[in-house]
Amino acid sequence: MSQEHRPADDPRATASERVADAEVPGWAGGVMYVLRWVTLLVEVNVMVLLGTLAGGVLLGAGPALRAGSAVVARMTDEPTPWRTFWRVWRAGFWRGNALFAPFWVVGVLLWFDGVAVTLMTGPVRAVLLGGLVLALVWTTVVLTYWPRVVLRYERGFGETWRFLLLTPLLGPATTAAVLVVVLVVWIAWTFLPLAAVLLGASFGLWATGRLVGDRLDRLDADQPR
Repeated sequence: MSQEHRPADDPRATASERVADAEVPGWAGGVMYVLRWVTLLVEVNVMVLLGTLAGGVLLGAGPALRAGSAVVARMTDEPTPWRTFWRVWRAGFWRGNALFAPFWVVGVLLWFDGVAVTLMTGPVRAVLLGGLVLALVWTTVVLTYWPRVVLRYERGFGETWRFLLLTPLLGPATTAAVLVVVLVVWIAWTFLPLAAVLLGASFGLWATGRLVGDRLDRLDADQPR
């Protein structure tokens, strides 16, 4: 992926810099920043839900994840998160759906594989189960890369998906960190349902997005100029 396709406005201010610029200095400014950060995560969670429903789920999930990722990439630096979300949601609606469509196909195939595993016994079951787990892990990592990749690069369907399918191998450390974040979110969904409802999708987009964004930065920096 070429560096020339990165968006021009990609703010990367650190937390300390943001706290220093807060209206209230010192520890009070830090508390206000944290509260604003959590509030924005809750808002983004609502945005992603509404964006998904606005497209009838099938046509809304991809654009909603893409637009949500655009908002969490800026977080407290974003002056109008709701406007940004819906602007990105509308602007990339059909492209987002075209690039997201393979996930629906894979999801159906994985569901059928899961049903088949329950019907099998012995070594065949073990082989199918191992393949299913590997496919789930691979798909999960690709899905975490998807929003940042489609936001950052204006590439065609084939080239985008060739890159996405290789992402779990491009940075093993990033892949491991992404899976840890996904595991934390899954535990939250299981044992802390209220936190999951309020922050589940948005925290996942923010945390994995930071990891993926840093990895894409390094990949772009390694490209010949």
